[in-house]
Amino acid sequence: MKIAITGHTQGIGKRAYDRLCPDIIGFSRSNGYDITKSDDRKRIIEESKHCDIFINNATAEFGQTLLFLELFDNWRHQNKIIINVGSRIAEIKALPDNRQELLKYQAEKLILKEMSSRVHSSVCEVKYKWFAYVGTEKILKKYPNFTENDYITMDEAVDIILS
Repeated sequence: MKIAITGHTQGIGKRAYDRLCPDIIGFSRSNGYDITKSDDRKRIIEESKHCDIFINNATAEFGQTLLFLELFDNWRHQNKIIINVGSRIAEIKALPDNRQELLKYQAEKLILKEMSSRVHSSVCEVKYKWFAYVGTEKILKKYPNFTENDYITMDEAVDIILS
C-alpha cells in the first residue's frame, strides 16, 4: 500500500512520515510543494496517482481544502482513501474574545470539515480526523505553560489519523 502526505517535514506530518517509511511520499514547502499554489497542487495530485491513501495534513490559506477538492475530483471513481486532518477548532461555535487571531484558521478547518462531509463517492472514501492541541515543538514553544494534560502526543495524533 502506497501513501502520500502533505506537511511531512515537521510535527505530526513528520511523525507519520517517519512511522510509515518507506511506503510513503511527502510533499512540503521544504521540498518544493506549496499547497496554496495551483500548479503545486496539480503536481502533488499527479505524483500521488499511484498512492492508495492520501493524508491531507498541511494547512495554509485554504490550500488544504482546495487540495482536497481537487484530489477528490481526481480520485472519486477509484478505490482510494483521503484522510483530511482537521482540528478541534472547527467544533467550537464561538472563539473567546482573546483568541480572535484564530478566526481565519477556524474558517479554514470549518470549510475542510464541511467539504469532507459533503462529497460523496461509492468508491473513494473520505475521512475527517481531528483532535485538539498536539505536543509539537511549535505548540510547546507557543504555550510554554502547557502541561501533559493540555495536549496529546504526536504519536497519539498519528494513531488517530491512521485509525
